Amino acid sequence: MSIQSNKQVLNEVTGGTLKNRKFEKKLELFRFPFSERRALLLGVDMILVVTAVFLALVMWQRQDGAVTNIIRTHWYWFPLILLSWIGLSWLNDLYDIPSANRKTLTASRVFTVSILLLLVYIVIFFFNKESLPRLFFMAAIFFAATTITLWRWTYAIVFSTLPFRHRVIIVGRNERGKTIANALEHEPLINYEVMGFVDNTCDGSDRSDNGLPLLGREKDLLKLTEEYKVHEVVVAIERNLEKDLFFWLVECQALGVKVSWMPDLYEKICRRVPIQHVDPSWALYAMQDKSFFYRVQAIGKRLLDLFLIFLASPLIIFVIPVIAIAVRWDSPGPVFYRQVRCGLAGKKFYIYKFRTMTTDAEKDGRARWAQKNDPRITRIGRFLRKSRLDELPQLYNVLRGEMSIVGPRPERPEFIARLEEKIPYYRTRLIVKPGITGWAQVHYDYGNTIEDGLIKLQYDFYYIRYQSFALDIYIMFRTVGVLFRLKGT
Repeated sequence: MSIQSNKQVLNEVTGGTLKNRKFEKKLELFRFPFSERRALLLGVDMILVVTAVFLALVMWQRQDGAVTNIIRTHWYWFPLILLSWIGLSWLNDLYDIPSANRKTLTASRVFTVSILLLLVYIVIFFFNKESLPRLFFMAAIFFAATTITLWRWTYAIVFSTLPFRHRVIIVGRNERGKTIANALEHEPLINYEVMGFVDNTCDGSDRSDNGLPLLGREKDLLKLTEEYKVHEVVVAIERNLEKDLFFWLVECQALGVKVSWMPDLYEKICRRVPIQHVDPSWALYAMQDKSFFYRVQAIGKRLLDLFLIFLASPLIIFVIPVIAIAVRWDSPGPVFYRQVRCGLAGKKFYIYKFRTMTTDAEKDGRARWAQKNDPRITRIGRFLRKSRLDELPQLYNVLRGEMSIVGPRPERPEFIARLEEKIPYYRTRLIVKPGITGWAQVHYDYGNTIEDGLIKLQYDFYYIRYQSFALDIYIMFRTVGVLFRLKGT
């Protein structure tokens, strides 16, 4: 039975005896899942932004001696600033629940949103000095940033307290169960508390490697959820779902306990797919039911690529000659470098880059990853790689349709053959067009080992499963931050 089949079984709610069952007590602790927390953050943010705009309008109008008819006369500022603030907040991860409890990080993100809004104001004011009232705009941003920061700190303090702790039991004391337990333990600010494992096997020890106890056997699941006041049961078994376990899980659902499949919760917490623990049919399932929409999305993605190249063409025309002169001045050899990569469906093509290494970098004919402080990299090449400017010529590959702006990075055939031997389903990443930047690039530094390839593939699979226009916009926005931090190698 596949993971998808198991999930369908888990979500079935049967009638029969469950309908007539009367439960004597309810869970004592309030359950507040990610979706509800995100809705709370968004709702309060919207109220505070609207309030900030209203207060700024009052302050601005008072300067002119008129406070009446504020909303009727200047109603358009409310949706404009509200949508701008919410959009920039989303791009800056202010609605990312696993990090929403980090007060310093949250304050930094609110500050970034404020600065970006000010930059937008400066650009508009530069072209039209009468378009925006300065006092109003500055006051609105100040009120919004101050109140939202205070609200987010309050949220972080409240949701770090015991009543909002999310108690979890993991079914399956195996590698799959330990993986999700470690993921939850390493994200303490999301306020998950793993009570322990439920498993039918016994290896003579009461505790696992990470110190979590074995609470009992699967037949004790219902009793344990009531005893520990559990909010969620995570199914991490590595076998098919038997009838008895299915009915115990259904009874947990009837008690109001959420039942999750391990890969789904891992995706939500880590924003990547645990490819070592998914069914072989996952790749096909991830792409099904997208026939018409996927074709429309592919057309829109292609149009977006061409539009962005057209938009950036003045800057590209100026920057490329400057980089070309610098490369040629720094070391002898050609300015550009081409290399065979695998694209959509494994089709090979030449990728173009500015040359960042000496001309004899692979004189022995053996393909190898660049290393930290690699002596083959030239002085200018080191800056180009850190700033990712060496990949600028790949816009030509985008024009030719071989690549997209956003997608998994195209890999060399030699490395693909090596990675396929070690990493399951590696070739699945070839079912989408490769890109200049991607989900892995904005979440993980440059990798040059098999282990790095595994982690990056987990991010690539997440993108493949959830790719959308909004996700592409988010990745492009986050890429700008990566470029300024010089995170290349």
